[in-house]
Amino acid sequence: MTSSYIEIQLHLSQDVAQELSNLLDQNCLPDLSGYYEVLYQENRPSGDRTTLVLYFASDCADCRWDLEALLLAHGFDDYQIEENQIHQSDYQEAYKEHYRPFVVGDDFAVVPSWFKDTEDDARFGERKRIYLDPGLAFGTGLHATTRMMVRWLEKNPLDGLRTLDAGCGSGILSIAALRMGAREILAFDVDGNAVQATRANLDLNFPEGAPVQTLKGGWELPEIQTFDAELTLANITLNVFLSARDTVAALPGNRLVVSGIIEEQKQEFLEAFPMWKLHSEMQDDGWLVMEFRRGL
Repeated sequence: MTSSYIEIQLHLSQDVAQELSNLLDQNCLPDLSGYYEVLYQENRPSGDRTTLVLYFASDCADCRWDLEALLLAHGFDDYQIEENQIHQSDYQEAYKEHYRPFVVGDDFAVVPSWFKDTEDDARFGERKRIYLDPGLAFGTGLHATTRMMVRWLEKNPLDGLRTLDAGCGSGILSIAALRMGAREILAFDVDGNAVQATRANLDLNFPEGAPVQTLKGGWELPEIQTFDAELTLANITLNVFLSARDTVAALPGNRLVVSGIIEEQKQEFLEAFPMWKLHSEMQDDGWLVMEFRRGL
């Protein structure tokens, strides 16, 4: 893992920050290692401005220009930008300052690892815990797609199901699935940061071990077909689904839960995967979580 990063602080309106976050979550900047939004603090003035902090590998020569090209291509011209070179340890300390415990759904609380066993942790009472240290992996639980997936899991106990976690990010859905009774999980992600973060967070939540196999790779992994999953959880973008059309069409099991799809892409997904029949859906902030059954 790289020991230093290019840090770009982007100051812009909250509305534009939301639109840009949606683009970033669709992998519009493939060299992006991770990002977060600076949350409001008591000593910060309120207003309609916010800051996104983005991280790129130190050898990414064109990352700033790629970011500015993306902004201008979508008509976002009211922003200020700062660029710095930082060490990984500095990133981790900055991230800790802005990532705090929060509730997801009715029964879950996401608690950063550095708050574990503190008063901030105890105040969540009997809620199921998801302890996380996302590092540079996507999947803090703050994004609408992740929140909805956790909400779906808490309303659909897994009762011993073998489960695929496609695009596992920080491992948050694998952890939630185990809390809801999954028997065994195969988690995979093309990002090495995500694989490392998932393994570390599983150890954090289940120090005695968890029945999860975590692999670096995408839909081409042969283990996907041999795992014989009964349920697939996939918080990934439409272009990734389309690039693996045959694999997604032939997934083992009869249940598929999809996130990472915006409302405008719903019909395209349905037409691309007619073998999967829509069973239920929920919407949040323009994003969808759709549950499919095969052959209904």
